[in-house]
Amino acid sequence: MGNDANSNRASSIPKVHSSSSFLTAAEQRKQQRKAADQKKENAFEFLVDLKDKDGLRPSEAGYNPRTCYIPPKAWASFTPFEKQFWEIKQDHFDTILFFQKGKFFELYEEDARIGHQEFDLKITQRVKMSMVGVPESSFDFWAAKFLARGYKVGRVEQSETALGAEMRLAASKTKKHEADKGKIVQRALSKILTAGTLIDEAMIHEDQAGHCLSIREEVKDGHQESPKFAVCILDASTSEFKLSAWTDDICRTTLETILRQLHIKELIFTKGMLSLATIRLLKGALSGQCLWTPLRDDEGHDENATIREVGRLYGGSDLNLSHSDSIPIAIRTLQDDHLAMQALGNMMWYLRTLNIDGKLLSMKNFQIYDPLSLSKGLMLDGQALAHIEIITNSEGTEEGSLLRLLCKCVTPFGKRLFRMWLCTPLAVADSIIRRQDAVEDIMNHPSFAETFTKLVKSIPDIERIVSRIHAGACKVKEFLKLLDTLERLDIGFKDIISGIGDFESQELQSVFGAIPDLSSDLNGIRQLFEAPQNAATASELVPLEGSDERYDEIQREHQELEDALDKELQKLQAKIGSKVTYWHTGTKEIYLVQVAPGNKNIPKNWTKASATKTANRYVVPEIAALVRRLKETREHRKTAIKDFTQKVFQHFDAARPLWTRMIRSTAELDCLLSLASASRAIGQPACRPKIVDGPVAFLNFKNLRHPALVLRNEFIPNDITLGAEGSGRIILLTGIIVGKSTVMRMTAVGVVSICSTGMHVPASEAQLSPVDRILTRMGAYDNMFSSASTFKVELDECSKILREATPKSLVIMDELGRGTSTFDGMAVAMSVLHELATHTQALSCFATHYSTLTDDFANHPSIRNMHMATVVDETKRELVFLYKLIQGTAPSSFGTHVAHLAGVPLSVVKRAETISHDFAKHLAEKLAHKKTSIPLITQANFSFLVRSSCNTTSRNGSGIRELQSLKTICKAISSCKLN
Repeated sequence: MGNDANSNRASSIPKVHSSSSFLTAAEQRKQQRKAADQKKENAFEFLVDLKDKDGLRPSEAGYNPRTCYIPPKAWASFTPFEKQFWEIKQDHFDTILFFQKGKFFELYEEDARIGHQEFDLKITQRVKMSMVGVPESSFDFWAAKFLARGYKVGRVEQSETALGAEMRLAASKTKKHEADKGKIVQRALSKILTAGTLIDEAMIHEDQAGHCLSIREEVKDGHQESPKFAVCILDASTSEFKLSAWTDDICRTTLETILRQLHIKELIFTKGMLSLATIRLLKGALSGQCLWTPLRDDEGHDENATIREVGRLYGGSDLNLSHSDSIPIAIRTLQDDHLAMQALGNMMWYLRTLNIDGKLLSMKNFQIYDPLSLSKGLMLDGQALAHIEIITNSEGTEEGSLLRLLCKCVTPFGKRLFRMWLCTPLAVADSIIRRQDAVEDIMNHPSFAETFTKLVKSIPDIERIVSRIHAGACKVKEFLKLLDTLERLDIGFKDIISGIGDFESQELQSVFGAIPDLSSDLNGIRQLFEAPQNAATASELVPLEGSDERYDEIQREHQELEDALDKELQKLQAKIGSKVTYWHTGTKEIYLVQVAPGNKNIPKNWTKASATKTANRYVVPEIAALVRRLKETREHRKTAIKDFTQKVFQHFDAARPLWTRMIRSTAELDCLLSLASASRAIGQPACRPKIVDGPVAFLNFKNLRHPALVLRNEFIPNDITLGAEGSGRIILLTGIIVGKSTVMRMTAVGVVSICSTGMHVPASEAQLSPVDRILTRMGAYDNMFSSASTFKVELDECSKILREATPKSLVIMDELGRGTSTFDGMAVAMSVLHELATHTQALSCFATHYSTLTDDFANHPSIRNMHMATVVDETKRELVFLYKLIQGTAPSSFGTHVAHLAGVPLSVVKRAETISHDFAKHLAEKLAHKKTSIPLITQANFSFLVRSSCNTTSRNGSGIRELQSLKTICKAISSCKLN
């Protein structure tokens, strides 16, 4: 029996693993707690072996990170809230979901762990789910933080209150077990926030527009030389869509221009559908913060699906949109372009996944976008925008850019318009002169500038608020602030117009003439609701009596219930024989009956809720039904006010063209005042340039300075003349590299700042004919994705310039030919320079280290040799850079002197000087031996002239370029001194 007892006692001792046989009891308990915690962390088995809804794991091709597979047995084990959570999370697995719970937003499971790891938010365990919580009031703050780290953020809101849930259940006739599950407050995914699709004011921290770009590419038969593209560009803050489709060149010039003109924050593309060359361009031109959103082949809309979706939204017939006036013109224009429809379809599909498609697409704000349209003015492609640093500098920031220097706008929407003025400059002389007149008019009326600035200073971004009102995403206090702002602008502009009868410029008169009268429309909107006591904190619009029938009915019912409760209070007071009052604690506990302590007549069915030294408070059954009905009425009133607010928004949105006219006029005035302010800020000397129209371009600047360096007293100005009588159309820059790029950029910036804005320029004198485009080839880089060397990239860009340049263009070409051998590079540079000078006839700055080009083109009438002045001390091997552009050929590139300045050992420098001298001497002798009596350039000119004489078109001079070319060749031949 003793043995049985021992055996029973032994069997009652829990068995432990051999590895823990030497652990103390405390250590075993710690190990068990750790195992329990581990079990909690892995509470959901389907997360251990993660799969998407198609059953694919992350390591498998085609895996969709946006979805998560949840097996049927897991659904059966979920609590009501877990079921609610995973129903949403399974389709948005790559999104950080903020779930509203009362006055908090909570993150669960992996979202909670990310919040803990990224921002050290306190993580706790709730049953089986890890949880992180933040106050409802700080949602915008934390959402912005997650967005800045590249995450998508979803907001899951309660679609009803706890009382609303009770009312819903009471009204339903569900079975008991179904009702138990339905007791949880209903929640719905209201929206998903991404970096490129932000609408809410609190989420947008930049005045400049941020864009979401949907792109499609088609490369036929593997030919990279002419890829076809289509894009759909969205500015969600203003609900503006831009559509474009085009066939690009090998450099992808148009695509790069779009990427440089706009601030792309999110890129939508179909995985595997972009060529390597395009990916390389996107990676180089887009910022590192841009969110790349790949779609699978089965995601997005194809051409037919897009057209059907557009027809459903706007009322067009199936697969035929051209006959419906309700379809936006931009969509109808491009409906036959399958790539354009696919780009639009992908955007529409993506916006639907974010739950914001209806808010944005219903605005019907679609435009055709042509970044290189010559009809709009001077063409600046992506390379020019980058090289001249129009929008950003070489490091990708705005510091030192022309935008930062010239933009003095006060309003956010004025700043956005000014950016587009710089990206799509003016090129018609009359338009530039009109703009100049307006700027000068403003400069002559400083009081107007002060009045306007005072009027618009600190106003909100009303352009974006108008868009949010249409989308139904505007807060009441924001709407009231908008009404105040529009009233302020309406009154302010009327005062300004009545006091500025002496404005002479047609541009200003046109802008002021377009300003609408808003008073009657604003008064009509104000008469719909009660004026709140404090508009800055208002959260609802209360209808005036007669404005909303449903609200009036609810108010009558509410008043009747309050009167009934007052009568019940009198009955209760008579019943207990002492004074009683009602007590309310917020909105939860209302109409508690408050009685002084010591009353002996309190009925037994009264339930004591709380007490103080001076009063006891009770829940009274006699009035419970009335209180319940009153609570329900208040819920109905909240719903009625919410619906009424949307009606007011719709009423306001119906007059959107009126508000848009006011915004546009204000933005244009803001931009014109910005130009006037920038003209004053550039210092002296400064002048209004004289614009002279003509068939070919020319420019003449005296003492021109770079706008970025006007405040530096040590900056040395230079005279720049191209195309004027006797000056030549090309400057051939040779010699040491210091200062050459600055001079070329300064020339281009001078043209852009004049042609695009009409402001004064930092020069003592300026005269020019507008140019049609600026083409640049600067810097050296390779394209490893498309197996293109530095030299190949150079020649691709060079080919584009020769193909597109005209006698009205400005070409900036720096160090062409250095990507190959000396002789090949020299030959290419010579041929390109000859083409530009003799045939293309474009204004050009051609910088080169091939000094022999100065001899080859010594007698060419279109080329003028110039260099940057330098003082040399041969004994000390020192250089003094004078930064002054002077006539003539540079005596040397001073390479060995620069080597000495860089700290190269003196012995190496001396040896290099000897080699350089011997090489130059040998080359000169070799060229002298092979030199013919007629220079090679003259032979080429003569050959072209003979061929042209046999060509009727060229002989008759039907084209400006041909006529100019023949004149130049004749001058070149006649000026040559033949041996």
